[in-house]
Amino acid sequence: MATTYVSAVIRAREGRENELERALAGVVDAVREEAGCLRYDLHRSDYGNVFFFYETWESPVHLAAHAKAPHMEAMHRATADLVDGPPEVNTWEAVDVGD
Repeated sequence: MATTYVSAVIRAREGRENELERALAGVVDAVREEAGCLRYDLHRSDYGNVFFFYETWESPVHLAAHAKAPHMEAMHRATADLVDGPPEVNTWEAVDVGD
């Protein structure tokens, strides 16, 4: 199975940026301990209301298990009123460009 890369962009509701940051940051350690997680990094935009996760997973199977993890389901419930719309999530695969 191929390594799977994920980008996730989450926008905060106006005035809820710091609350959202705390909620998102609160799952990072647990996710990094999940089977198959190679990288899970949270970033905040310079203008403050947009957050970005960059993730690397050993396989699509590991990513699918991540989505169902109890701490992720709890985080989604906890942030429902803090986000401005659904997250923009994309999965990627590496392109072999040779040497």
